[in-house]
Amino acid sequence: MDDQSARDLVAMWQSELTAMAADRELRESWTALVGLWAQTATTALAQLPLDATPGSSRPAQPPRSAPVDAASQSRLDEVEQLTRRVAELERHLAELQRRNAKPGSDAGRLRRGRRLG
Repeated sequence: MDDQSARDLVAMWQSELTAMAADRELRESWTALVGLWAQTATTALAQLPLDATPGSSRPAQPPRSAPVDAASQSRLDEVEQLTRRVAELERHLAELQRRNAKPGSDAGRLRRGRRLG
């Protein structure tokens, strides 16, 4: 991605985030969602054992999760497939950008907001 495209992307996201911050309904939705998350966390914490273990002066520790197993071969295959797909999309994007750089190309007309056909 060239510098101008990166700047355009950052500017677009800044614009989107500013618009989202100004949207009252969206703020209310996020406030409700965060409230639900907090309520869920409070409920989950209430379920943890806080009693001292017999014969110990230290409080009981919550049970630990099982250790993570090594990635399965199918997961590695999926990652490899996704890596190939991303490379393919990058090549396609580079081709579109190359065509866009040519004066009078279809991609250039589409970028300026005109429809073809």
